[in-house]
Amino acid sequence: MKLFLPVFFTIFFLFNVNFVMADTDPYSVELEQIDIADAPAIQSFAFAQSGGKWLFIGGRINGLHGFSASNSFPKQFSNKFIYVIDPVTHQVWSRNIFLDLPVAQADQFRSTNMQYTQVGNKLYYLGGYGYDSTSNSLLTFPLLKVIDISETINAVINGTSIAPYVRQMSDNRMQVCGGELHTLGDYFYLVGGHVFTGPYRITVNNQVYTNQIRKFKIADNGVNVSITDYNAYTDTAEYHRRDMNLAPGIKPDGVSEYLALYGGVFRYNVDLPFLNPVVIDELGITVDYSFEQKMSQYTCSYMSLYNNTNQKMHTTFFGGTSLYFYDTLTNSLQIDPLVPFIKDITTLTKLPNGTYQEKVLSIRFPELLGSNAKFILDQSVPHFANGVMKLDQIIGRTFVGYIFGGIKADQPNQGASSASEYIFKVYITPDVPLPVELTSFTSLTEDRNVTLNWSTSYETNNSGFDIERKNTEENNNWVFAGNVRGFGNSTLNQNYTFTDKELNSGRYEYRLKQIDYNGNYEYFELSNEVVIGIPEKYMLSQNYPNPFNPSTLIKYSIPNSANVSIKIYDILGNEVATLVNEKHSAGFYFVEFSSKKYGNALSSGVYFYKLTASGETGDFVESKKMTLIK
Repeated sequence: MKLFLPVFFTIFFLFNVNFVMADTDPYSVELEQIDIADAPAIQSFAFAQSGGKWLFIGGRINGLHGFSASNSFPKQFSNKFIYVIDPVTHQVWSRNIFLDLPVAQADQFRSTNMQYTQVGNKLYYLGGYGYDSTSNSLLTFPLLKVIDISETINAVINGTSIAPYVRQMSDNRMQVCGGELHTLGDYFYLVGGHVFTGPYRITVNNQVYTNQIRKFKIADNGVNVSITDYNAYTDTAEYHRRDMNLAPGIKPDGVSEYLALYGGVFRYNVDLPFLNPVVIDELGITVDYSFEQKMSQYTCSYMSLYNNTNQKMHTTFFGGTSLYFYDTLTNSLQIDPLVPFIKDITTLTKLPNGTYQEKVLSIRFPELLGSNAKFILDQSVPHFANGVMKLDQIIGRTFVGYIFGGIKADQPNQGASSASEYIFKVYITPDVPLPVELTSFTSLTEDRNVTLNWSTSYETNNSGFDIERKNTEENNNWVFAGNVRGFGNSTLNQNYTFTDKELNSGRYEYRLKQIDYNGNYEYFELSNEVVIGIPEKYMLSQNYPNPFNPSTLIKYSIPNSANVSIKIYDILGNEVATLVNEKHSAGFYFVEFSSKKYGNALSSGVYFYKLTASGETGDFVESKKMTLIK
C-alpha cells in the first residue's frame, strides 16, 4: 500500500453523504473468532486449498510495508515458508522454500502482492515484488509458476521436497504486482497492477503501471509451461489501477459468468482510489460510469453470492481501506481523503437491471482489519464453478467460510500496523422467505401406525415432501418412508397427511424433506418423539395373501423375550420348512414364505404354519391354515 503526499498529513476533511445503515439486507453476517495456535500472521500472500487443507505461499509477516526514506519492503519480513493448515484439526505444517528449490525459483516464493488463482488442482502464481538474490535488489519477478496443489500440500505435511510439483517460465508480460488474476471461460485475465523498477521509497517512486487488462491461455503439460492466445487491452485512464478487488459474478440468466473490477488506486494527479466498476465478460470490457463505489476500494477479503430467485448478485467486502467510512456517532457516511483503514463491512448488490445498491451492515470488525486478507470459501456450500455462492440454496444460519490474515492497523491513518493474527469463521443467514412456510407439523399414533399431519401457508415451486424417519434406539440413520406431492405454487393454506404403517416397537423421529422443482431442499423436523409400544400378548396373524402364489407374508407378535420358531407343515403333518428359529425380543415381526425356494417339491394344496414360543411368561403355540395355488 502506498502512503500519501505530505499535504494530506495535516489536512483532514469530513463530508456528509446520503448513505444509511442497511435496514433490510439480503443476508445477515456473523463472525466467530477462532484460534489456530501455530497459524502464521501473514498478509498479501497466495492461497489455494485441496482436500479440506489450506496452502499459503509468499506474502509478508509485517504490516504496512514501512514507507521509509532508506528502506521499504525489508527482506527480513518476507515470508520464506510454505504453510499448510487444516482448519478442522488446527494442525499447521511448514517448509522453508530454500530447502527444495534453487534460489532463482525460490526467491519469487517470498514475494508479495503477486497475482494468483486456483483452477482445479493447479495454482497459477505470477509476478510479485520481492528480494532477488541474484541481483541483490528488490524487483518485480517476470515469472509464471504452476504448482500442483494437493501434491505440494502432501509434500509439506510429509516433509519431502516440493520441487517435483513446481514448474516455471520466464516472460516479461507476467512481470506484474498488485494486479489481480482470474479466469473466465478458457482464458486467464491479468487485470491492472504495476511494475516496480527498483526500490520503492518515500523519496523514490520507481513504479510503472501496466494500464492494461491482459487476456491469455496457459498451457501446462506437467513439464513445460507456455502462454498462448495473448491479447492486451490498454486504457491509460481506467486501467491505471492496482491493489483492487476482482470479484466473480453471475449474470441474471443464472448461468453466465463475468468479472467485476472494484476500486483500485491511484488516479492520475491525485492519490485517491477509483470508484467506477469495470465489468469483464465474453462481450468485452465495460466501465460503468453510472455507479460510484463508496466503500472498501483497496484489496480486501470479500465473498460473492447470487440469488437465482430474484437475479441479484451480491458482493460483501470485509474492511480494508476506504475513501468513506461509516460514522456510528452521526449514523452517516463520511469521507476521508487519506483513505483510512476501516472496520466496516458492506454489501454491494447488482440488480437485474444493471444498477447497484451499496449498504453498510450493522456488524463490524473488532479492529481495523481486512486489507490484503483472504475469504476462504467452505467447499461444502452450494456454489458455482467460479466460487460464487448460490444464495437461494442456503437455508437458515449457515457456515460459509473463513477470513484469514491481512493487515491489522492501530489507527485509521498514519499509525503502526502488523500482519493480522485474526482468523474468523463466517456465517450468513439469508433474509429471504423460505419457499415453503410450514405452519404446523403433528403426529398421531394408533397401535403400530403413525399418522403425520402438516400445513403450509404458502408454497413456491414446491415439488413435494419426502417423509423420513429414524429409530433412535437402533441407529442414527434417516430412512425414506414415503412421499407426498406438493401444490407447486400456492398462497392458500394447504393440508397434508401421511400414515406410516405397521412399525415395530421402538422410539422414532420424523422429518419432512421439502423439495422444489430444481432439486433444492430443506428439512422440517417433528418436535416430538413417536413411541410404538410392545405387544400385550402373543399373536399369530392370518397370512396375506391367502390363497397365495408364490409368496405370502406371516406376521406375529411377541410380548416378551422368547425363543421362537415358525414351521410349515403339509396336510399330512410333514414338516416342509423352518422359517424362524431364534430368540426374539418383545416386538412385532413378519416373515415371508415363498414356494419358489422349493421348486417342484410343493404342490397346490392346504398347508399349516405353526408358531411356537417359549418365554418368561410361559409357552405359546398356535397354528393357522393357508392355501397354495400353482
